[in-house]
Amino acid sequence: MPNIRFFNPGCEIEVANGSPFFNIPKYPALLENDLAVLPMFFSQSGDYVIVNQNVDNTFSDFWKQYFDVNFITLDNLISVSNICFDKFLPWGFSPRVLNIAYKFKNILSYNFLNSCVAEFNVNHKLLFNRKSSVDVFNDFLKKSNCDDIFPNINQAPFVATNISQAIDFFKFSTNNFGGAVFKALYGSSGRGVRLFRNNSLSDNILKWTNFVINTQGGVECEFLFNKVSDFSAHFDIINHKPIFKGFSRFSTTDSGFYSNSKVKCFNQIEFFDLVISNKFTDILSQCLENSIYSKYYEGPLGVDCLIYLENNKYKINPCVEINCRHSMGRLAIEIEHLVSENSIADFYVFKADEYCEMQNQKPIFKDNKLYSGFWEFTPCSSKTFKAGIFAKPIS
Repeated sequence: MPNIRFFNPGCEIEVANGSPFFNIPKYPALLENDLAVLPMFFSQSGDYVIVNQNVDNTFSDFWKQYFDVNFITLDNLISVSNICFDKFLPWGFSPRVLNIAYKFKNILSYNFLNSCVAEFNVNHKLLFNRKSSVDVFNDFLKKSNCDDIFPNINQAPFVATNISQAIDFFKFSTNNFGGAVFKALYGSSGRGVRLFRNNSLSDNILKWTNFVINTQGGVECEFLFNKVSDFSAHFDIINHKPIFKGFSRFSTTDSGFYSNSKVKCFNQIEFFDLVISNKFTDILSQCLENSIYSKYYEGPLGVDCLIYLENNKYKINPCVEINCRHSMGRLAIEIEHLVSENSIADFYVFKADEYCEMQNQKPIFKDNKLYSGFWEFTPCSSKTFKAGIFAKPIS
């Protein structure tokens, strides 16, 4: 049976709000509208992807040859009323998105309607709380037996539940690490994050921190590591067990917002050989299996990590945050087969007026795979945000 897929990149703030009728803010709303087609890269043959406006036939016909995917608006549900669907698969589950799924209730399978992700409850909200990723981090450090390629137990993140605790952490971290990171308990992809590099806590930051503590119950405090590379470890949670699917390497802006992902060449990461890779994924899999993520969730999950330098030695932060949803890094893994074996490529999400030089380089294909140039993944109706891959031949 086919599935129904929906792109909601603001799922974390939807969860934090808690209302099934939540009107998402402007930025994630624009992303949701312009990048609505992206779930097609996860599709099985015959799946339907919900879009906010009809996709032009040229775009639809082109991608049908790759993924046999159909696009549908919520205003056109009558066209699928005679189809039985297996699952409703959003980018990330939330009360709002399950309210949308309810429109398809009569044509969704019994198995989905009785699954652990068909109804949102208090346990699901914990999946999106950064305190849960802190618990995985601490469990990882215990299981790694203080291996010196990972942080020591004194470098674990901390959830401050009042402003005094946050200020004390800031002073300690800036004195010993040259900076600190504060994160709202609900947020992802750079949203709700404040980075400090030897600067003081301004009145605005103190107000923001106090607001986060009062509205979300706390603020996550992290040490500012000397970052070399960002990467993600990707899993599927199936029958309460994590199944490792691969690594992706990504880049962020100075403020922590997602920029782009390597589509290939993960092995370029410094010192990350097979022995370290296997050890890392084995410990992380154990931690996830013992966590609330395997207990209350099924579906894709990504763990953001980083390589950093400490005393001239490469080390791994094993759990910067956990994304209990699809992610751009996982998408980068899914599209590797679209790129020529003789090329390297990056997947980008960006504002339409950015990377103009890259966008002007026409795509060149060899054997139906991208060899060089920019291949846009979004239809012409996407005006504010674009997505696509840029490839160049391996020299």
